[in-house]
Amino acid sequence: MQVRLAFSVAIHANRDILLMDEVLAVGDSNFQKKCYDYFNFIKGKKTILFVSHDTENMKKFCERTLVLDEGKIVAFEETNSALAKYEEVLKRYQR
Repeated sequence: MQVRLAFSVAIHANRDILLMDEVLAVGDSNFQKKCYDYFNFIKGKKTILFVSHDTENMKKFCERTLVLDEGKIVAFEETNSALAKYEEVLKRYQR
């Protein structure tokens, strides 16, 4: 319920930059659809900083992606290329 309230406040704050941290990882399918619909509505109109580990959602909503590893920038580029580098980072930690 807190995430829904925070999302509602954020989208009605009428700011140029929207910061969303794993918002789509919580909630039921109706809440997630509401988030998706809003993202599609503002895409190209506002800047969205979308923090997530969900690569499928990143592919849907992000044109450019920043990948960090221990606080250092690994990539900041087109999403598919950046996600390939993200997968390389993950492999290093799986050993």
